[in-house]
Amino acid sequence: MAGMRHRIVKRIGVGLLVVTALACVACAWLLRDQRPRFERRRARILSATSTPAPARPDSAYRVDLVHLRSSSGLEVELAVKRPAADSDETTARRPLVILLGGHRTGRDAVHLIGDTRGTVVAALSYPYRGNHRVKGWAIVPEIPAIRSAILDTPAAVLLALDYLADQPDIDRERIEAVGVSLGAPFVTIAAALDPRIARVWVVHGSGGAYTPLEFNLRRQLGSRAASVPIAGLATMLISGPRLAPERWVGDIAPRPLVMINAIDDERLPRASIARLYESAGEPKEQIWVAGGHVRSEADAVRPLVSLVLDRMLATQADPSAER
Repeated sequence: MAGMRHRIVKRIGVGLLVVTALACVACAWLLRDQRPRFERRRARILSATSTPAPARPDSAYRVDLVHLRSSSGLEVELAVKRPAADSDETTARRPLVILLGGHRTGRDAVHLIGDTRGTVVAALSYPYRGNHRVKGWAIVPEIPAIRSAILDTPAAVLLALDYLADQPDIDRERIEAVGVSLGAPFVTIAAALDPRIARVWVVHGSGGAYTPLEFNLRRQLGSRAASVPIAGLATMLISGPRLAPERWVGDIAPRPLVMINAIDDERLPRASIARLYESAGEPKEQIWVAGGHVRSEADAVRPLVSLVLDRMLATQADPSAER
């Protein structure tokens, strides 16, 4: 009997060692440096197709729907809004704003913006082809596609930048990137990797990967007993610690970073907001606005975009305003 117990204990011990070893290998794989992947997936533009979107006859702007395909197989969809008076022969070069917002809105965010005030605005969709409204247990089979899309998003921003910077109406010295909410960390990573982005705007964004996720899950589930393990597992699966924007934001300097945050933001812990700002190099600025977290609606997005354009165009008219 004692011998049998010994063998059982030994087998359990070996099993635990194997499970622990496999867990360590899995963690190392999930948390590996993603920079090589970003560059590999960015690769080069294999094809670019542009289709005019339907427009009102009296519209002062035109919107082109662009589909990019990389030599790596990555596909990116974006919408580019520019003054309707511009033509293919236009020689005047305009400032460019690259916008990445919520996952449901994607490139349709250009329709939430009114007057672009002479700038060209390009809004991107996330490279995810699944159901953006999936909830509950239905999300489990979507996890591989979600992880892939998250890791492909920085490359998608960079591929879009490659395309946009070569357009004849774009001033390559005046390219700015705006990340709103979910888009904030991805824009931060892209800007850290590509110096062509002259200034970064983080709108209703924060640092961290696990903390904001757990904070929102707790609000939805009403219990830390459920939110903590779920957030921990999800953070590992998406390589969250590697994508946390505070790891990247320091590489943006000496280009300026501006954070716009809501005083009563119910989705972002104040400590996580502070962590990102404190991790950034100079020059940097933080602007606090009234209200809660931004919604994907015109009346919520337009004041924020207006604030960005106000500051952006004022700086370009008077460069000393940045100092």
